[in-house]
Amino acid sequence: MKTIRCTISDLSPDIIERLNATSLFSSVGFAQLWATLGGQDVYWVTKEGEKTLAVLPGVEFGKRPLRRFQAMPAGCYAVLVPVSDLKTDARNVALSTAQALQIEGYLKLYLTDYYSQFAHVDGFEISEEKTILVDISQPDWQPPDKKIQSEIRKAEREGVIVQRFNAGRHFDGFLSLVQQTKERHDSRTIYHEDFFRALAGLAESDDRVRWLFTEHESHPVASHIDFLLGDTVLNWQVYSDRAYSYLKPNQYMLYTVGREAALMGVRFLNLGSSPDDAGGLVTYKRKWGGREYKYQLYHLKSRLGDLL
Repeated sequence: MKTIRCTISDLSPDIIERLNATSLFSSVGFAQLWATLGGQDVYWVTKEGEKTLAVLPGVEFGKRPLRRFQAMPAGCYAVLVPVSDLKTDARNVALSTAQALQIEGYLKLYLTDYYSQFAHVDGFEISEEKTILVDISQPDWQPPDKKIQSEIRKAEREGVIVQRFNAGRHFDGFLSLVQQTKERHDSRTIYHEDFFRALAGLAESDDRVRWLFTEHESHPVASHIDFLLGDTVLNWQVYSDRAYSYLKPNQYMLYTVGREAALMGVRFLNLGSSPDDAGGLVTYKRKWGGREYKYQLYHLKSRLGDLL
C-alpha cells in the first residue's frame, strides 16, 4: 500500500466522479475554489499495486520550502474518499495517507477530522474542536427557546423574504455586508471578491452550496452561506447589517435553511465551531436545541514552521 501526491490531471474520470459525488468538501469544484486565494488543489491517492483504494483531496498554499497543506481550509472538513470497498483496509489507508503527508515536508499541515477517519494515526499534534448540532429531523421542528421563536415570528410579521443569492443582482450589496461584518467584529478575513465570485459560480452548478440573501426596501440586510453535507447542513458564513437587526433576519434565515434542509431529508443543522472565548455565541447556539459534537484537528509544523 502506497500513498502518492497527485494533481487533477493524474485522476481518471471515474475517480473525479466519485470525489464529486461523495461530498461537497471532496468535490473538485470545492477544492479548486481556493485557487482564488493562492491555493493549489492536490489529491493524495492511496493504491495497492495498480488498484486505487482511496483519495484525500486538499489544498496546498505557498511554494517549497514554505508549502502548507489543509484538508480542508477555513474550518471545512477532510474527506478520505473510498474508491474501492475498503472494509478492513480503512484503517491502513488512513495510516498510509497520514504518513505520506508527514514526510512530504510541509511547513504546516492541518487535517480537520470531523468524520474520525484518522482517529488511529500517530505523529500529529491534536486539538479538540467543538460545534453545535441541532436535530431538525422532526416535521414540526422549531428551536425550543421561546425568545427565538418570538424573533422568527417577528421576522415573518415584518415581511422578511429569504431568497436565493443571485450574483447579478446581489453581489455588490453582499460585499457591503462582508465589510460591515468585518468592521463590527474588528477582524480580518481571508476571503475577497474573487473568492466569493468563484463560490457564487459553484453555487450555480452545485446545489449543495445553499447561499441565502435578504433585503429590506432594496437595502442588503443579511446573507448566509450554508453547505449541504450528507445528513447535515453546515451554517458556514453569516454576514449582516446591524442597522436591520430589528427585523431578526439572521434568526429567520437560520430557521428557513433548517426547515428547507429537513424537507430534503437532512437530519442535522451544524451551527459551526466557535472560539473558546465566545461564550455568549455558544449560549445562543445552544438555544436552538443543539448538542455539542467534538472532533479532532490534526496538525503538524516543521522546525521552520515553528519559527514562522
